Amino acid sequence: MSHHLDIDGILEKLILLQHFSAGSRSYCAGRLIGSELDQGDGEFDEYWGWVKGIVCSDTLECSIKFRVLQDSTAGEIDRERFDALDEKSRVGLDVGAATHGDFELTLRELSNKIIHATRVVPEWQCSTVDGTEFKFWSGTLALSGERGGKPWDLRLNVSAWAHAMQRFLSDSESEEAFRYVGQDWFPKDNAP
Repeated sequence: MSHHLDIDGILEKLILLQHFSAGSRSYCAGRLIGSELDQGDGEFDEYWGWVKGIVCSDTLECSIKFRVLQDSTAGEIDRERFDALDEKSRVGLDVGAATHGDFELTLRELSNKIIHATRVVPEWQCSTVDGTEFKFWSGTLALSGERGGKPWDLRLNVSAWAHAMQRFLSDSESEEAFRYVGQDWFPKDNAP
């Protein structure tokens, strides 16, 4: 059997990523992060570090576990079922855009890009509160890397990606299929 994968733990991180994305503007507005009042970008530097650390760590962990989950159940669940569930999970969500390179934005491919990115940069926007301009994390990551000697770039909408991943893992079909992954007492030949 494979590693034990804590699906509830993955879902928790995905929900927190969505909240973190949604709350960045309000958090930064309340502290005027990156404003002229934020002398020397002190709070901005600290917040940038938190964004980079939390978002990179959680997206990477969720992506790795998602791939292990898919690869561990590959013998029991056919590829077409995974692909259909992947597509269904992304309906109505703008998970990102390939800004360089040609690849489909499936959850599997996005997980691959997150795992193999050699450059990951949180993207920022400016806004104003009471006439003072401040910066906040836009909820997107600029990722880049190389595959087969060919460079690629991706703008990942973290909240939409996390929402799609949450849909995938919460889908009743996937819950049944993934329920026993990593359980040594569950015989592989009887997997759903």
